[in-house]
Amino acid sequence: MKREFSCLLLLGLFLLALPAQAGELIRLAPGRSAIFSLRENVTTGYSWRIDQDASRNLGILSISDGGRSGGRRRMIGNPGVHHWNIRALKPGQAEIVFAYQRPWEPAPVQTRRVEVEVAP
Repeated sequence: MKREFSCLLLLGLFLLALPAQAGELIRLAPGRSAIFSLRENVTTGYSWRIDQDASRNLGILSISDGGRSGGRRRMIGNPGVHHWNIRALKPGQAEIVFAYQRPWEPAPVQTRRVEVEVAP
């Protein structure tokens, strides 16, 4: 019984450590906000940014950088979390595409798509 519980616990921790592969959905009413967070490792040069060209209908949202938390920036390889504040301005649907890359590299190593539905 202990062994089965340990295996389930380890599997759960492993799944929590993996980023979601499918697009995510945030539903908001106009005027409401949500915080969206992604793990990143700025100590190795990688960080998340919003890909304005790949995103769509961002005019219905106000997105501000919520900063980073966790991890000590001086320790190489120590990950942290990047946060964004997403505020719904008017009804509609938008898609935010986040790109994870080093600024000097031409293409991201990972992207995340977030659908935002704004409805009363």
